[in-house]
Amino acid sequence: MSRPDGEGEIEIKCKLGDLSITVKGPPASATAFIKDITARQLPGSSSERPPSEGSFDLVSEVDPVASVSGRLETRDQIASTFAACPAYLQKAGEKLCGSSTVGVERAKRAWVAGQWAAAVVSGRVHSPNRSPQLDLRPRYYVVIRAEGLSTPTIFKSARSYWAVVGELATSSSVSHAFPSEQEARIYLAGASIADFDISA
Repeated sequence: MSRPDGEGEIEIKCKLGDLSITVKGPPASATAFIKDITARQLPGSSSERPPSEGSFDLVSEVDPVASVSGRLETRDQIASTFAACPAYLQKAGEKLCGSSTVGVERAKRAWVAGQWAAAVVSGRVHSPNRSPQLDLRPRYYVVIRAEGLSTPTIFKSARSYWAVVGELATSSSVSHAFPSEQEARIYLAGASIADFDISA
């Protein structure tokens, strides 16, 4: 997730079911709006289904380089240092279904996202690269870093996630949302995190 741009506005892209929504405006208003619509149920969905938890990404422009030990790294240079997704995690990804993106690619996506998260936490870059969008709504929200959070945590609801990260525009949190717990775990593995909590 990226920081707001220099003009005091952020742009957030939200995927809710088969809808794609882009919101641009003041950070507090944009974040509040996204919180509201991701907590609602999709039109025409079964009343027995839980409220929809749409995916979201800040898509404001980010710095192309970051300072590391007095030198500059481009995003391409950072990405070139990432390890390939291990075979056993790709194998686990084969079981993921329900999307036009095959399971192995979803596993690789989560792995790369985890490595970007690790790069952010280590100070190599201000924000991670955006992950390719999936045609599934997220159900698991991984927070690696957030104010007041002592242990990386997988949250099973958008409400719990928002309670921890607050406003995306002003938060120093590092997080990602996924359709499956398996992808959430692969993300954490990509970030080299073995100890984490799972919370409702």
